[in-house]
Amino acid sequence: MKEKKEKKVKKKDKLAELEQKAGENLAGWQKALADYQNLEKEMENRLSGMSEFTTATFILELLPIFDNYQIAITHIPEGQKKESWAIGLEHILKMWESFLNDHGVEMIKTVDQMFDTALHESIGEVNEKDQKDQIIVEEKLAGYKIKDRVVRPAKVIINNLK
Repeated sequence: MKEKKEKKVKKKDKLAELEQKAGENLAGWQKALADYQNLEKEMENRLSGMSEFTTATFILELLPIFDNYQIAITHIPEGQKKESWAIGLEHILKMWESFLNDHGVEMIKTVDQMFDTALHESIGEVNEKDQKDQIIVEEKLAGYKIKDRVVRPAKVIINNLK
C-alpha cells in the first residue's frame, strides 16, 4: 500500500514537473513569437522609410525641371496660348502634376499661411502694418513634401513687424 502511495506521489510530482516544463516551453514560444512579430514590424518600417527616402531623393532631383517647365508655361505669349503647341505644353504640365501626385508629392501651402520653419525658408521680409506678423506674403519657390517629410522647403517672403 505504501508503494502505491509512493508511486502516486511520484506520478503527481512527475506530472507537476512536466506541466511546469510545458508552461515554460509555452511561455518561451510566446516570447519568441512576440519577438519575431516585433522584428517583422521593425523591418517593415525600415523598408518603408528607405522607400520614402529614395522617392524623396528622386523627386528632389526632378523638381528643378518641373519648376522651370512651369516658368516656361507662364511665358507663353497671350496671343499664342490657343496654339496647338501651347496646348500641348499645358497637357504635359498636367502630366507632370499627375506624376507628382501619384507619388504622394504635395505642394506646401504658403501665401497667407503662418511662417513655419519646418515647411518654409524665409529669404526676405517686408514690414506691412496691415498684415499679421510672420504671415507669408509671397512665394519665391514652391516647396514640396511627401507625407510628413519635407522634400524641399518653400522659399518665401514673410511679414516681419519687429
